[in-house]
Amino acid sequence: MREQGVRRLAELKSRQWKDLFLLSAAGWTLILILIHQGVIAASSYFLTRLIEAFQAGTDYRSYLFEYLLAMVLPYLPGCASLVALQAWINQAHRRFSARLPEAIFGHTGKHNDNALREATEAAYSRNSFAALKDYLTFVHQFATLCLNSVLSIVVLALLLPANLLEGYMVSVLASMTLILLLRPGVHSLSTKTETALISYGDALSQVWDNSVLGNRYNFELWNNYREQLASKYYRQSNKLQFLKQAGNLALALISLAPTTYLILVAVQSKSAEPILIAAIVVNLTRIFHILNSLSGLVNQILDFSAMNARIRVMMSPELKFDDPSHFPDKPRGEIYLNGAPIHEYKSVVEIVRSCSHGRFTIQGANGAGKSTLLQVLKQALSGDAILVPSHNGKLRWRATGIEKSTGERAVGHLLEISEHPDAKYLLLDEWDANLDAANTKAINDVLRNFSQHKVIVEIRH
Repeated sequence: MREQGVRRLAELKSRQWKDLFLLSAAGWTLILILIHQGVIAASSYFLTRLIEAFQAGTDYRSYLFEYLLAMVLPYLPGCASLVALQAWINQAHRRFSARLPEAIFGHTGKHNDNALREATEAAYSRNSFAALKDYLTFVHQFATLCLNSVLSIVVLALLLPANLLEGYMVSVLASMTLILLLRPGVHSLSTKTETALISYGDALSQVWDNSVLGNRYNFELWNNYREQLASKYYRQSNKLQFLKQAGNLALALISLAPTTYLILVAVQSKSAEPILIAAIVVNLTRIFHILNSLSGLVNQILDFSAMNARIRVMMSPELKFDDPSHFPDKPRGEIYLNGAPIHEYKSVVEIVRSCSHGRFTIQGANGAGKSTLLQVLKQALSGDAILVPSHNGKLRWRATGIEKSTGERAVGHLLEISEHPDAKYLLLDEWDANLDAANTKAINDVLRNFSQHKVIVEIRH
């Protein structure tokens, strides 16, 4: 069982990468970033050649023109990459929002798992777009910084002393070593922080009933619960930010120190040529910009653990649907099918499945196992059955019926089902709850007509 879970997690991670990166908009975004940063890196080359030609007294106008173009043109691919990024975010969210419902469809046994329901609904409706947007925006920034550093170093390596490139490589290696040391702690804290945020958000979503009704008892219980979760989330997020910024400060020192030392040595050397000093001075701003980019780049690698943890938490409910649902073999109490006692669920499945039409009424005490029987029937009958639970306000129908009464909406829903050719069985859980006598009679008449050509299994209030 554990091996199956590990294999399923690996499959989910693999599909996560495919769903996020094997998209047309992703390719266009990365191509535009490459063009954007390539032009920016070329500006250092043209500027250096411009200074050399000017000092040598040769024609420098072509280098000036190329330098001006390299300063202006990056805006085009830069802006276009942000447009492509939004398309990328939308494509990724569309794929996620289509895949999750398919993955959890038909897991009838999970319907009453309220904790899983809340986690899934929060991930799907409230957190998914924000998480994907933050994640892919982070990837955009990471790719920008990475290409900025790499391409700029390639250009400057052609212009400046080799030992400066060596100093940069020392900075890279030292920074990566620090990242390896910090990453486990950042990943652990990131996961804890995201989990705490989901629990805190769930508590905040309960504000309406616990506040508006004015029940002081419920309000104080909820408020204490909210404060506990708030303290836990704020504490975890503060720890995470402190660890990341302490690492960021250390990374900044590590990345700046070697190259700064080598620049000072090169400038103070008595044998240094004026043209070399000029090239270093001209590119000094660019060099320190690259070093700052390195610091930002490796800091983002630390942030990647936090972003990845958030995506995994968002997708984690899907894993829980892989756990098998085990229904009991018999009811917990006394329940009846058309007045006859039910001793085991299997016999009811066989009876219902053998009928082409008819009406069965399930009765019994609360908690005896009536609703469980409907779920057992739904799982056994699969796509041939439509199950309408007692609390079905979120089920989608063609006619919204906002202006209609509860009874009128219920009649309309039943008429919709009657037009569905694959609905051979209709499973209704306490459809008559909270209905007046007139609406109860109207729905009862509709069900009586349906039972002439469909099988109706109903729990009566």
